[in-house]
Amino acid sequence: MGLITIQYVVATGLSLLLLVILCNGLINLYVRAAVRDALDDGVRTAVPVGADAFACQARIDDALRSLVRGVYTNSAATRCVVEGGVVRADATLQLPSFLPMLLPAWTFDLHASARQEIT
Repeated sequence: MGLITIQYVVATGLSLLLLVILCNGLINLYVRAAVRDALDDGVRTAVPVGADAFACQARIDDALRSLVRGVYTNSAATRCVVEGGVVRADATLQLPSFLPMLLPAWTFDLHASARQEIT
């Protein structure tokens, strides 16, 4: 009887650990997708003739503020550049682990680019 109780406690603990790891992965993938969408929005903002990198960066910042909250708000370092008629937005993303002793933090480098309209 006592052995079954120990097995139940261990199995429950391992299933909860698996659930935490799964939730961490899903949240990190959501934040990655949100940053990717923000980069795409920023690039699209700077595509029209006469737009600059400041418009791109402002749109990225606004999109991130509306999509990402909590610990993840400062997880992305973004920048926009307009050179030679090409708009390029880059982000370096550092996402913390819920269990740092078991899983490392996630790191992503994301890029978006588009050609500006020609007059």
